[in-house]
Amino acid sequence: MLSSTLLVAAIAAPAVLGASVPRTKTTVATNLFTPTNYTVVKDIFIQDSPTFSSSGYDAFSDSLGLIDKTAKRWENLQDHINALNRGSDSLTAYKLIYIARHGQGYHNLAESTYGTPAWNCYWSEQYTDGNITWGPDATLTDLGVTQALAAKAAFTTQAAAGMPLPQVLYSSPMRRAAATLQLSWDDLLISKGMTPIVKEALRESIGLHTCDQRSTKSVIASTFPTFSFEAPFSEHDELWGPDYQESNGQQPLRLQQFLNWLFATDSSSIISITAHSGVINSFFKAIGHNAFSVQTGGVVPVLIKAVGHASATNTAIIGGPSATKPTCAAGVVVPTARG
Repeated sequence: MLSSTLLVAAIAAPAVLGASVPRTKTTVATNLFTPTNYTVVKDIFIQDSPTFSSSGYDAFSDSLGLIDKTAKRWENLQDHINALNRGSDSLTAYKLIYIARHGQGYHNLAESTYGTPAWNCYWSEQYTDGNITWGPDATLTDLGVTQALAAKAAFTTQAAAGMPLPQVLYSSPMRRAAATLQLSWDDLLISKGMTPIVKEALRESIGLHTCDQRSTKSVIASTFPTFSFEAPFSEHDELWGPDYQESNGQQPLRLQQFLNWLFATDSSSIISITAHSGVINSFFKAIGHNAFSVQTGGVVPVLIKAVGHASATNTAIIGGPSATKPTCAAGVVVPTARG
């Protein structure tokens, strides 16, 4: 069973931001403290609205959802964030986070092939069907690469319009997320000296699904030589197991703890996170964002307000017990021999 110690261990160590990480002159650093409450600053992005529907919506052709459509829309946003941080007391901070879902992976392809019920109760515990291989540590499909390049094109277009670029790039340790980050930000930031940082806390739901069993540190480092790792970072995956899975209560707690770490240790006000659907759903829950499904390769920008006052507290995220292996419901067709 997943213990709270294992969940917290992935958050505890602060990342070291290298001297190569650029910080624009117009960006105000945020205060550093451990928040007690997170809220979404409303009326900035269309995705913030409780009535927003992601069905059929293309953020890449709509300034990532920025409501302001004027020529100086991004400059206006940067000025607004700076003004908020300049006017904040020592226990208040604002950060703009671009949170991205990786492009389609082979596990996503397998799930769409067999259907979610059969995937969840049988195929997710396998490594391959003999044709598609998704475990351990599923990689991007050709479509996934195309989706990551679409994100790159959108970032490039919006950067030319003044979009504030991330001061730090955080990645899940899973190869599909790291590859998406690399494809999305290489030309704009990585090739210019920014080093992405791999954070264990940003991995997908821990346990059961073989696609979420991460590669060794050595494999990740050799595949993504321009990336750095938080310290400590174990060589082998010490969190994943085949019998239990992090629950829908535990993962939001992990993301809340990650945000606590982020606001306490990183003064960047513009941040990129590339991760997974489970991470994004948990991120939304931790900050009180309205919930919706983010497609593979999608990006959601969010302006977060964090405060550390004792009088302002989050609704408690309890965590609770780990999930166990599901059984296949009647009518779900899977091979008769499990293993």
